[in-house]
Amino acid sequence: MKEKGKIKWTVMSVTVVLFIAMLAAILVNAEKFYDILNNFVMNNAMWGLGWFSSLVCLGMVIFCIVVMVTPLGKVKLGGPNAKPKFSMMQWFGISLCTGIGAGVVFWGAAEPLIFAMDIPSYTGLESGSDGAVLWSMARCFMQWGLTPYATCVVTGVILAYLILNKGAPFKTSSLLIPLMGKDVVKSKWADAFDAWSAFALTAAVAGGLGYGAMQLSSAVKAFAGIQPSTMIYVAIIAAMFVCYNLSAVSGLRNGITWLSNRNVQLFFIMLLFVFLAGPTAYICNLFTESLGAYISDFFAASLNTAPYPVLNEVNEMVPNMWPQNWDMYWWVDWMAYAPLLGLFMVRCAYGRTLREFVLIEWLLPAVFGIVWFSVFGGTILHAQIWDGVDFLTMYSTEGAEALTLNMFNVLPLSTLAKIIMLIIITISLVTQCDSMAVTLAGMCYSDANENTEPPVRLKLFWGTVFAVVAAVFVSLGGISGVKTIKSFAGIPMCFICLACMVGFVRFILKRPRKADGSFEPEPEVADAMDNGEPMAPKSKIKFLAKLGW
Repeated sequence: MKEKGKIKWTVMSVTVVLFIAMLAAILVNAEKFYDILNNFVMNNAMWGLGWFSSLVCLGMVIFCIVVMVTPLGKVKLGGPNAKPKFSMMQWFGISLCTGIGAGVVFWGAAEPLIFAMDIPSYTGLESGSDGAVLWSMARCFMQWGLTPYATCVVTGVILAYLILNKGAPFKTSSLLIPLMGKDVVKSKWADAFDAWSAFALTAAVAGGLGYGAMQLSSAVKAFAGIQPSTMIYVAIIAAMFVCYNLSAVSGLRNGITWLSNRNVQLFFIMLLFVFLAGPTAYICNLFTESLGAYISDFFAASLNTAPYPVLNEVNEMVPNMWPQNWDMYWWVDWMAYAPLLGLFMVRCAYGRTLREFVLIEWLLPAVFGIVWFSVFGGTILHAQIWDGVDFLTMYSTEGAEALTLNMFNVLPLSTLAKIIMLIIITISLVTQCDSMAVTLAGMCYSDANENTEPPVRLKLFWGTVFAVVAAVFVSLGGISGVKTIKSFAGIPMCFICLACMVGFVRFILKRPRKADGSFEPEPEVADAMDNGEPMAPKSKIKFLAKLGW
């Protein structure tokens, strides 16, 4: 639905000004800028506050479980008469591809190998040992399972309830309503929150786009023999820029939905191929034991901070920063996504209950992430440990980005599998970037709601910002700097999102209930009719349409 509105220049300009300031600092002295930022964020903020992010994320997991099992889960978004606009499979495809999709294709084979073969000393385990392999897989389940998605689902639940059932504006600052009242969305506090959310998301998306360019550059090397370079990185980002902007311009119901559903079908095909062509029995056994370790140690692993000293290169005692550089980095990275990815989730949630929302946006993607890491991690670990294929040396010389594609060399039909994997990687990046560009454009457009398609120029603006930021940092050798900036942007979000979660709990406990304990519909939607938006079109292939695609 297209509507007339005004552009919110404040939200847009803050992000641009902050990144221009960072770019200026990099051009003056890139090495010193990164040293100062890394020392402040990773060595001080993450060591001093990373533990807090672990506590908050565990609290968010508990919040998601509570929503699923209590009467709150029965609340229908949009009111009693609202009808869903996406099938469950369409919704799942969008959720997967705009969330963890780009991450699992980069890290699915890399993290299990890195963790098992270079295990942190504080575990007391020997690298490459049986215990190290089990620890590695359970740690991957932690980083790509229930915990990360909970950050965005909490903000999504709050925003979906407030926007669809209370008529709040379609912007991230609506999260502040339970804390500060409904008039807060018209204040400078709201503008500041929206601006910081836009800055944090831009850093997060640009970082993901940079990682994707690195991974695709390894494909260029494999197929064309061209070594990765700055020019290759920039060319790949430019190609991605064209693709995700074309998708963003076509809107949610056409480009994003169609791409997401085609991609999730390729995800399942690739998962099944690697499972059957790889060491199937080993994968099943590793998955089963790792799942047991993940479940039994969930709370201990969630709160792992490793407050133990290690000797550095000059024999000084320093903190062991492994959890801060991995677990807690992922937590604050997801916090950077949380407000705007939660806002995007609202666009697919109309007509569904909060229980369905948590199921599709949290539980199913988490299960998929665990299965994906089991299959890809099991395959590369079997090749490394059982078959003697030295992927660890490849990681040391070519980086994590080379591992996933080279893993296919131990499987049949490797060339075809690599091509399909490249398509998956590309579409995953496109769907993540276009969904966030559309959401940011909508938030920067006054009077927009969850059905509004913002102007093309706004979508192109944010698409351009993503590409430029990613290209600048990759060109200057600073994709690790983007990682630091993502942490810098995400750490404050831990405090904000916790406050919003607590505020919403207090808010919802005051809502009127029926005799059976279920919640009364909000007055704003109690008698409201369906919004009249049509269902998203299904596939023209009958088999896929019957499955809900």
